[in-house]
Formats: sequence, C-alpha cells, structure tokens
Amino acid sequence: MITMVRFRTGESQYCLAVDATRAVRTTSGLLPLPQGRSDVVGILPGDPPLTVIAPFGAGGDKVLVVEAGQKTFGVLVDSVTGLTRVDESDIRPAPDGQDRRLICGTFRSDGELTLVTDPEVLVGRL
Repeated sequence: MITMVRFRTGESQYCLAVDATRAVRTTSGLLPLPQGRSDVVGILPGDPPLTVIAPFGAGGDKVLVVEAGQKTFGVLVDSVTGLTRVDESDIRPAPDGQDRRLICGTFRSDGELTLVTDPEVLVGRL
C-alpha cells in the first residue's frame, strides 16, 4: 500500500506520493517570474524563494509544496482533498496521448478516476 495526497485542479482529481509532499500553502504573495518557463507561474517569497509551477492548469489558490530531485518547489492546485491509501496493484498504466508525460498511472477512488503523477516528472517542469 502506498499513501498518496489527493488534490483537484479543474474537473480532475490527481494524486502523488505523500513522501514527496512537504506542506500546503496559499498563493498569497505569489510574484510573477519574469521570463519564466511555460509551466512556471511565479515564486513565493521565503528563504529560499519557492518556484511555483502549474502543469495541471492555472487558476488555483493552493500550493502543494513538493520535494523531488533535491529541489523543493510548489505545484498550483485548486484544492488539496486529503490522503488516500492505494494498493500499488490497483494503479493502472498511464493513458495514451500525452504530449509531455505528466501522468504515470490511474486508479478509481470513490467512483472517480484519479490521475497519478510522479514528483520526479514534476521537477522536470522547473
């Protein structure tokens, strides 16, 4: 069994391993990053500043703080809905058709399709 953090962006539910998550913050104080990459929406002040990406779409007001690849960064989401435990054998392969691989698997939870993302893939969006 693996414990995952569930979150929503738009009409979809996503999750990633709880081991990679550090905190949930608001977007309060989010500053634009001039000349930022396409997924980078800005930085949150701090020591050090936190780069925030929006690979699932912009518009959320929560930032899921993630650590991967020896970097800490934020992922913009609409809401963090809780924790769930998933049997790894219940996770199905990623869907076909992704332009840039972001989803690494799927599973059904409470009758809804949940898309699994990999923190190591997310850090590549920085």
